[in-house]
Amino acid sequence: MPSHHRRSSLSLNPNLTPLLDVVLQLITFFMMLVHFSSRLEGANKAIRLPLAPAALPGSDLTFDRLTVTMDAQGRLQDGGQWLGEEMASTWWAQQAQIRREGLKAIRGNGPSIESDELPTIVILRADRTASYGSVRRALAAAQDQGFAHFSLIVLRRHAR
Repeated sequence: MPSHHRRSSLSLNPNLTPLLDVVLQLITFFMMLVHFSSRLEGANKAIRLPLAPAALPGSDLTFDRLTVTMDAQGRLQDGGQWLGEEMASTWWAQQAQIRREGLKAIRGNGPSIESDELPTIVILRADRTASYGSVRRALAAAQDQGFAHFSLIVLRRHAR
């Protein structure tokens, strides 16, 4: 009986080292994902981006990317010129044609790419006061021309 009494008096102390290791690895992983710079690609002082905890688009230059800026009135910016909705439709068609010609030059005399979706990633930087309808109309106009991959940019909400 003395040996049985001795075992029951022992307390179990779990080893927390593996748990702490995992927690520290997760903290390190999420710290590496944080974008510490406030400088964004194609920044424009006239555009006030919405705030949200969102990831920024990758900086891999192997992808064809088209950065588009939208102001509070829903106009797209091409260079220094603002385009209304009708002019924007023409602009989307021109951008799609330019990219299709580039793909045709790369592929050669392969299958037609008129109906194929374009591999271009469209990055839309819309003003935070732009209406959802104007953003949706811009995306629909781009989709009508074959653009299918989109990234919407927002500012990361800073902890205070």
